[in-house]
Amino acid sequence: MSYSLLIRVHEIQTDGLPDMTELTGRVAFITEGVIVSGYPLLRGPSETGWEADPDIFGCCPPAIQGVTHWVEFPLPVEELTSG
Repeated sequence: MSYSLLIRVHEIQTDGLPDMTELTGRVAFITEGVIVSGYPLLRGPSETGWEADPDIFGCCPPAIQGVTHWVEFPLPVEELTSG
């Protein structure tokens, strides 16, 4: 089964970081042309890395730097493939 889905692409510089209390499971980031499910890691006022979901890199995923855009899905990503 296929269906259409509207996602929003946010630029961090203009839209800021996602509110993870409201968007848990609905956020991914774009790195090197790939959309990766994950979330921002706040390390300080000017340093923010992103962490991929553990299913991507295993138990200790590296922080990914240089992310400029994040993606907002209309529902949690895990629900996209659950029946």
